[in-house]
Amino acid sequence: MLFAVLAFATCGGYSGQIMVKVECFDKTQNNISISFNYPFRLQEVHFSALLCEGPRKETLFLEGDYASSAQFFVTVSVLAFLYSLLATIVYFFYQNKYREKNRGPVVDFLVTLVFSSLWLVSSISWAKTLSGVKTVTDVHQILLLLSACRAQENLCEVLQEPIWTNLNMSVAFGFLNFFLWAGNIWFAYKETGLHKSIKRYPSRTPSEKRGSFRQYSQTSFDQSGAGFGQRLYNQGSFDLSSGGFSLPQTNLGQAILYQQRIHWCTSDFKSFLMKRQKTEVIYILDGLRASCHFNKGRS
Repeated sequence: MLFAVLAFATCGGYSGQIMVKVECFDKTQNNISISFNYPFRLQEVHFSALLCEGPRKETLFLEGDYASSAQFFVTVSVLAFLYSLLATIVYFFYQNKYREKNRGPVVDFLVTLVFSSLWLVSSISWAKTLSGVKTVTDVHQILLLLSACRAQENLCEVLQEPIWTNLNMSVAFGFLNFFLWAGNIWFAYKETGLHKSIKRYPSRTPSEKRGSFRQYSQTSFDQSGAGFGQRLYNQGSFDLSSGGFSLPQTNLGQAILYQQRIHWCTSDFKSFLMKRQKTEVIYILDGLRASCHFNKGRS
């Protein structure tokens, strides 16, 4: 807020003056004073000078209109000051309203982004404009405008030159305000709480996505395989029930049904079953033989 005040005060309150002393060959003297100020409409600045040809005088004008950039810079400075003052009052005295539904922090974040951009643009524009103002008001350029000073028999002397310290400081304050507002973007963003919602739902890397896809595919395959085995087992039991045979639904039978159908008729599977209780093995082997014959007959 303070630097915004300094920015528009050093620019908006500027006034420059140039004084030139013209001494003609006939010892006639004339002091010329040229004044200009904000908003730097230099084409409106005029002055009178002796021609050193008797009492005649000439009226000269400066060139250039630099009001737009200067006024834009001052406008941004004033608006930034007013917003900073308003934000300070709201933050300290209306904290509850400021935090209500997170509107205050979000608005503050967006306004900070806007003012950061405005400070950058206005400072660059004003720095370029100031360079143009210095060129037009250069004392050597002024002497070239005077007809009396172009004659070698006349003597011209610069008594006063404009002081550019305040305007140079205004450019420096403009860029300083930009860095301050740009640096405040992060703190305004933290006030919104948006970074917490992003951390709550972190984005996964491509490798994690592929791993999740494989895990999902494997789980889906196992579940589908279980359903397939269960359906096959139930179908065999139903078809064989007409012949008076019923395949017992044991835990061992359920584990076997997760295997592929081609392994049901192998000797390795039979040797594995021989490790179980004798009565259960007999039932299961008989049931599997019947199921294998039945499936072969269907194929």
